[in-house]
Amino acid sequence: MGVSSGGNEDARSHIEKMRDFMRKKMRRPIDDYYDWVPRPGTQFCIHMTIRSIQTAAVVGSVLGPVSALLMHRSEKKELVDAFVIGGLHGAMVGAALGPVISLATCKNMNRVRKFQNLVKNKFDQTQLWQDHIAIASAAVGYMSSGQLGLVVGLDLSLLFAVITRNL
Repeated sequence: MGVSSGGNEDARSHIEKMRDFMRKKMRRPIDDYYDWVPRPGTQFCIHMTIRSIQTAAVVGSVLGPVSALLMHRSEKKELVDAFVIGGLHGAMVGAALGPVISLATCKNMNRVRKFQNLVKNKFDQTQLWQDHIAIASAAVGYMSSGQLGLVVGLDLSLLFAVITRNL
């Protein structure tokens, strides 16, 4: 086996095993789950960013045509362009504000509260499906109709989320 160090390996490994055993016994149960999900704040930030993109896109797609009408541009093409531009700008604002909002929300949370938010979002199947549908509808809309499809996909995904939340 090579050079012997007088049996210190066995003593050292036994002490390390005892230390690991004591660490595991003294940990709170939430710590084991925290190891399972190492960054709940990041996952909460992703969820909040998706929701803020959806909401801001809807607000932008409503305010775009309203501002076009207030500026006396009432042709169909101008209204559609205002809808698309407003929705895209709203989505960009939502993408910028989503991490800021989630950071402000998580700033004073402890690990347990962050994990509770994560579990609520991650294992609630309706919210998980709503996030997946938002991404999929935006992607399919963009691939099928470009920017107009992206905005319509985001708007419809938020409408679907609101409808399914109340059921």
